[in-house]
Amino acid sequence: MTKAFFPMLLCLLSCFLVQPEARGQTIAQDTAYFTGKTKKIKVPFKLVHNLIVIPVKINDSKPLNFILDSGVNSTLITQLDYSDSISLNNSRKITVQGLGEGFSLEALISNGNNMYLREIEGVNHEVYVLLEDVFNLSTRMGMPVHGIIGYDIFKNFIVKINYNTHVITLYRPDAKIRISKKAEVHKLSIEDCKAYVYAKVRQYNGDSLNVKLVVDTGASHSLSLYLPTNDKLKLPPKVMEAYLGRGLSGDIHGKIGRINSMSIGRYQFQDLPASYPNEQAIRVALNIANRNGNLGSDILKRFTVIFDYPHNRLVLIPNHKYKQPFSYNIAGFEVSTPMPGFNVYVVSNVSENSAAKEAGIKQGDQLMAINGKTCNDLDLNHVLNLLDGKPGNQLRLTFHRNSIPYTVTLTLQNRI
Repeated sequence: MTKAFFPMLLCLLSCFLVQPEARGQTIAQDTAYFTGKTKKIKVPFKLVHNLIVIPVKINDSKPLNFILDSGVNSTLITQLDYSDSISLNNSRKITVQGLGEGFSLEALISNGNNMYLREIEGVNHEVYVLLEDVFNLSTRMGMPVHGIIGYDIFKNFIVKINYNTHVITLYRPDAKIRISKKAEVHKLSIEDCKAYVYAKVRQYNGDSLNVKLVVDTGASHSLSLYLPTNDKLKLPPKVMEAYLGRGLSGDIHGKIGRINSMSIGRYQFQDLPASYPNEQAIRVALNIANRNGNLGSDILKRFTVIFDYPHNRLVLIPNHKYKQPFSYNIAGFEVSTPMPGFNVYVVSNVSENSAAKEAGIKQGDQLMAINGKTCNDLDLNHVLNLLDGKPGNQLRLTFHRNSIPYTVTLTLQNRI
């Protein structure tokens, strides 16, 4: 089973706005290039919660872990530990605002930086540094994560992502790449630093409509639809309230329901979960590029994906995950790791009207064991695989609350 919504972090990191006073300076054009004569390089990545993590150096820093997010237009440093050191050029304080239900927050903007990724160097690189770690990426990913990078990689190279081998291949923008006969090529529209494709969704009532979607490797879910963007978009009759993720301006809540199908070209997926974020949480995104939502990595990971921004095309080659069924968080609770790198798990969110809520599980409870297996011996991905089971499965879960142990038997239930 896949982990489309467990936990549902980073579902909507597809934009953030900089207040007007931050945009008044003329800076040199940034670019990135191969330092040698090679025509391509391969970069191994870690895949956690369907999200790609790669090592990037900024100026004189050590390699930092960045999520590769095709939905974000600027490099963003979200957290630096006391042991991390980085020098930034020409920095000043600004105000930024993004998706979420809260308010704007302060950040630093820094221009004229260098970026290093294996045999690639980027110059005149613009970097944003959040003065408050609102994403808590490290605790949610179970490993140190320092930020998010996207357009600065995609605009300068042809990017091939192999979700099977966990390897990214970066090609020069003028490279001629052999395309498999199994592949399908789609037009990719680049608008305001983001990539869009058109897809077709078929809803519970039989209505089919074309939707414009951000192609978003930084969204761990399958599909998100913005109801206010089209009167024909309707909520399914069976939905559940859910925590959908975290934006720059706060938490994102909404609903999850199943749609009959979603197709992009000849590729079609049946009976898949879609998230419907509350209008307040996505107000920043509603008027951007007339988009109707985003296409997330729980769909993308079923392909080898080639992002070819220089030639405005997206190439999809199905892999062995293509026919895997879709799932969502039917356990009803999410865990994070307060000590990234250590197998310590704490309940970070409990969904309303869920099996977890009915069982009395509360935010802040520490998960100690699953079906007799101590969590000290389980990494985060293993924990999620055990929790994300089939409807009807029973889980015997042991927790600590205020140092007092308790055990519940949770029956996974499909509520949509």
